[in-house]
Amino acid sequence: MLVLTRRPGESIVIGDGIKLTVVSIGPGRVKIGVEAPPSVRVDRAEIHARIQHEQATDVLAAVSANVIDGNADQATMVNAGSDTGILNSPEAPVSDTPNTKPGTRLSQFRAPRKPR
Repeated sequence: MLVLTRRPGESIVIGDGIKLTVVSIGPGRVKIGVEAPPSVRVDRAEIHARIQHEQATDVLAAVSANVIDGNADQATMVNAGSDTGILNSPEAPVSDTPNTKPGTRLSQFRAPRKPR
């Protein structure tokens, strides 16, 4: 872990598009502003962990539903580690982007970004 010292108003730049700025410092609290491209998701650690847990639960529910329905050949669990995944059949559509439409589980944790 890299530890840096910054005063209020000073910033840290990560990569080409992420900027962290110390907004204020109070007793036992630091406010940090994050500027990132719209394609970068920014969450608090506890929210990120909750989303990851719910996604893993959804994957396991989908696999068990396919096994119960007799469709075990359409979705097969690869392994049971932290990188558990699903192998989709050639007929099933594959999407790289998370489901972030309004009203879905992922979007309920944070408000949409303000326009720049």
